[in-house]
Amino acid sequence: MFQRLTPNPFPLRSESPSPAPVGTVLPQFRITRRKLKKLDAIASAKDPQRHLQRAYSARPFVLCGIPVRRPRHHTLEYSRRNGRFRLRVIGHPDYGLPFGQDRLLLIWIASMATWQKNREIRFRSAATILETFGLPKDGRYYKRLIAGFERIFYSTFYFASDEQTAEAVMITRTSFRFVKDLRLWYLREPASDQDSGRHENVIVLSEEFWREIQEHPIPVDLDVVRALADSPGNLDLYVWLVWRCWTAKGLATIPLFGPEGLISQLGISESLRERDFRRQIVHWLKLIHQLWPGCPATLAESGACLLLKPAKSSPKFSTTRNEFECGVHVTQFAPNT
Repeated sequence: MFQRLTPNPFPLRSESPSPAPVGTVLPQFRITRRKLKKLDAIASAKDPQRHLQRAYSARPFVLCGIPVRRPRHHTLEYSRRNGRFRLRVIGHPDYGLPFGQDRLLLIWIASMATWQKNREIRFRSAATILETFGLPKDGRYYKRLIAGFERIFYSTFYFASDEQTAEAVMITRTSFRFVKDLRLWYLREPASDQDSGRHENVIVLSEEFWREIQEHPIPVDLDVVRALADSPGNLDLYVWLVWRCWTAKGLATIPLFGPEGLISQLGISESLRERDFRRQIVHWLKLIHQLWPGCPATLAESGACLLLKPAKSSPKFSTTRNEFECGVHVTQFAPNT
């Protein structure tokens, strides 16, 4: 008459288990934090409601990239050419040449000067810079940051351009250091309100560099810069494409190799084999198209050149074309006195 009740093999739990930390789950799916940051940026790029933040890059380092990898030991001179525009960098014997993620500092400096509208940049701590690019605030990245400051601020940058006139070729040269004055306390975390004035970091840009940023700021998508923060070569190509596609008047063909080729403009080694550089460009372009869906650049079927069209919606923020007008044969620096 009475049926014996068997215990439920799947009893209901009164409390749901707490989710595992992201750091313990990602390795199971072979997803690194670096890759996760790129996936987040790709998903965000497809969101039409996304609020776009723009950073700024300095024109000379858009036209000619600094080294992607650390130069060989005791190498203190580096040069690049983009048409009639030439860049030469002389490093300090104690610190060497800027390279790799040092280009993030160049973007950060140009952005801060533009955001604050002042050649005197003030910030609380090193954590401010790391947060801007979504980098870990740990000892390893902190040391990289300090070393990058030293390499950039103790290097001398030379820019030269040739302008063809009716009678002769006019050559304009200028040289400068980035900063007139530098006071860094190297604080990892923001100082307390009581110490904020005493420990505030101050960077005073040189007149030449400040004038260059004012006259030719190159706006880029900050989210894309964050996603490519660990890929210096890919970041170089993205910033270069933003400028080149926006200033294009029509279909443009850019060779990959040769004196006027892309390999001579980016910071990648010119000794790289052609097939390896071509393979690298294909990989970089694929990621750039994911982060910037409207990118009008493609690799020709022959694999010998890039095909560029004028960008109609790049960057996707309110800006004027004058910000991008940076003809490679004109320099805007005043002569040294």
